[in-house]
Amino acid sequence: MTTLRTTVIILMALVCAGCNRNDSRMLPRQLEGTWTTDDPRYQDRFMDLSQAFVIIGTSRYDAPSVQLIDKVEVEARGSDTVLTVYSTDHSQSAHYQMAIQFSPANGGEIRFKNQTQVWRRREDTTN
Repeated sequence: MTTLRTTVIILMALVCAGCNRNDSRMLPRQLEGTWTTDDPRYQDRFMDLSQAFVIIGTSRYDAPSVQLIDKVEVEARGSDTVLTVYSTDHSQSAHYQMAIQFSPANGGEIRFKNQTQVWRRREDTTN
């Protein structure tokens, strides 16, 4: 009986620990779109986010990096959302980790943990 009780307690603790984690394999929909910055150091650079992919372009002359999202950790901080995106560029066998803060202000703004500039969603100009 003691062994059964101990097993049940351990299983419940594991289930509760798993429920507390706020991670997913998909990026939240409010981050979807193409993101750019006005900072001249990042001219011609963009980041295209979808629920399953991160596409990063560094120049109009180079092929963009297409990364499959492996996992997304999400933490709400007031009206902002802090995310850690884990992705893999399988063509290069390279793994990436990107820490970003998303704010819904002004139609959406992204700040990278290691940068000061603001990235904004590029408006669709096809209409």
